[in-house]
Amino acid sequence: MRARYHRHQAEGRGGLVVPAIRLLLVDDHRLVAETLSSVLRSDPALDVVGIASNGPDALALARRLQPAVVVMDIGLPGMDGVEATWMLRRQLPSIPVLVLTMFDQEPYVLEALRAGASGYLLKTASPAQLVEAVRAVAAGQRVIDPSIAPAAVQRAAAPRLSSRGPFPLSRRETEVVQRVVAGRSVREIAGELHLSAHTVRNHLKSAYRKLGVHSQAEVAVQALRRGIAYA
Repeated sequence: MRARYHRHQAEGRGGLVVPAIRLLLVDDHRLVAETLSSVLRSDPALDVVGIASNGPDALALARRLQPAVVVMDIGLPGMDGVEATWMLRRQLPSIPVLVLTMFDQEPYVLEALRAGASGYLLKTASPAQLVEAVRAVAAGQRVIDPSIAPAAVQRAAAPRLSSRGPFPLSRRETEVVQRVVAGRSVREIAGELHLSAHTVRNHLKSAYRKLGVHSQAEVAVQALRRGIAYA
């Protein structure tokens, strides 16, 4: 986990001085991260202020550095990029995430977008495409690699309320899990469903057991991967 402090301003159109776009890179391969940093810093409007090699370090650096964009790999050790994206978007919702990965399969795209990523780009993208994608995400736009099928993006945006699959959640467990995915606290869920906090926790414990997980973050990620979302 490394924090860097470099340029603070860049010259915009008409000679106006504007703040540089602060970036946090998350990749467990140091050489890849350093290469990406060099590519991004070739644009005077971009500044890499930190590099993390895993999810927990990424969350800690994001809280401390408050970057404008997080560029996130998926294949991280331990907490993968999808879970890290979900956690970051719940803890720091103002910071967008651009996923940059070698995985072009539809399930990865769906998981990342449902976790809250603003963009999904493949590492085969050119330096110019990467810079353009980062700038677009920083400006509040959604960016999807042109090789990704439009149908996959549409499926990611569609509400999925099914609890079918290898874990047959009850209706009430599904309602609780959907709200966990949406970032609700136990107290908020209890209020919405007119249940006691104790009952909500019991439903969560049952969902944990069926999903084979041990925390709200893990249950949310597993639910996202199986298509359970709160409409």
